[in-house]
Amino acid sequence: MNNIEKWLGDVRSDEFLQGRFDMHVHTTTSDGLWSPTDIVRLAKERGLSGLAITDHDTLDGLAEAAEAAEKMGVKLIFGVELSTEVTEADEPYEVHMLGYFPGLELPDAPQLLARLREQQQSRRGRGLKMVEKLAELGMPLDTGFLQEYAENGSVGRGLIARKMLEAGYVQTREEVFSKWLGQGCPAYVPHQRLQPMEALRLVQASGGMAVMAHPAQAAHDELVPQLVAAGLNGLECRHPDQPAGALQEHYLQLAASLGLSVTGGSDCHDSGLGDFTTSGAELLKLFKIK
Repeated sequence: MNNIEKWLGDVRSDEFLQGRFDMHVHTTTSDGLWSPTDIVRLAKERGLSGLAITDHDTLDGLAEAAEAAEKMGVKLIFGVELSTEVTEADEPYEVHMLGYFPGLELPDAPQLLARLREQQQSRRGRGLKMVEKLAELGMPLDTGFLQEYAENGSVGRGLIARKMLEAGYVQTREEVFSKWLGQGCPAYVPHQRLQPMEALRLVQASGGMAVMAHPAQAAHDELVPQLVAAGLNGLECRHPDQPAGALQEHYLQLAASLGLSVTGGSDCHDSGLGDFTTSGAELLKLFKIK
């Protein structure tokens, strides 16, 4: 039995194989509403077998989540969501990469950790510029929250979106990104991003498994075979942007045709935890456990 199997427990039981794992969850360490401890508690309340904490460009919330998961009997998968961009296309587009590190210790990953620190510094500067633009547009926000999150986690558009909602400037997150913070919108500021291949290499060099997040958002399926050739492990097929129906089936078939593992996650920031999940059997395939 290897270390991953010891961590997962009895991986051959029907209870595990049929279990539900939300593999895409955010906390207050990046731009989620719930603290790492509270999101683990909520996962247990909702009957999930486990969850992956995948905050944006940071691993800072994982130690707290691991302590809570051990106390509550919830399986925790250490993770991260890396923001990347394909710049050589006619129209540059974003690709998000999920990295998963199974076990009960943070990965020994000096290259990844150094790159994450660079990304967080870039996020802080970008966040301040977006807040300044919003003020010019008649939507001032107290910049104190930027410093607070800069000290304790990651600053991103999702955090600013939450502050805009709290201030009553917008009614929904969708409005934030479609009118103000989305690419090409008045308060948008470009982000210094990794290239997808670099993110994939960083995850795998750190002992992790790399999964392309919500491919429908990227809307460039031709990239997936290129990532597979570079070692991509899985495709996030179940996601709020890919609900049950033709689009989800399309990505399930694409994953099958390329020999990729399938994952599902709610991308929970403030709601929806457990709405999209990965089975225990799919988890074993991702982690290459027979």
